[in-house]
Amino acid sequence: VYKRQHKAVDEINMHIKRGGIYGFIGRNGAGKTTFLKMISGLTTPSSGDYSLFGYSGKELSKVRSRVGCLIEEPGLYINMSAYDNLMIKAKLFGISDKKYVSELLDMVGLADVGKKKTKNFSLGMKQRLGIGMALVGEPDLLVLDEPINGLDPQGIAEVRDTIQNLCAQQDMLSLIHIS
Repeated sequence: VYKRQHKAVDEINMHIKRGGIYGFIGRNGAGKTTFLKMISGLTTPSSGDYSLFGYSGKELSKVRSRVGCLIEEPGLYINMSAYDNLMIKAKLFGISDKKYVSELLDMVGLADVGKKKTKNFSLGMKQRLGIGMALVGEPDLLVLDEPINGLDPQGIAEVRDTIQNLCAQQDMLSLIHIS
């Protein structure tokens, strides 16, 4: 029987304010992605507790819709367009407004390629679409795990500017894992 001896996340205490962008920096294996997965509801702590928007434990389900996330890489339907990928996610949130999806594409800089199949997207375009997917439902907290990994300098600048503009325009908080 394998027993894990290593604590991936231990003794984190953060109080963060709306409208800010917080970079999560640390050495490899320090637990940054694990922490972001916990905040996003993709994994649970083996012990201890955390709170979001004043809720903790089983009550966290009440505020999960207020968290948008892009962990590792966007889950995209590659044979579908950017528009269709966003529309599917929007419908899951009860949003069927085509204008809403078009505005999201514009917001992340993909308005001119909305009908292009995502299998033909560059890495930067996929990252921007992933951010757009995370924005569906207008979350209060945007969690991004290495959103600039593998991007060229222009792509890094575009993603950075997109995140800064979103946080400023929507008074949204962004927690970003930076390599």
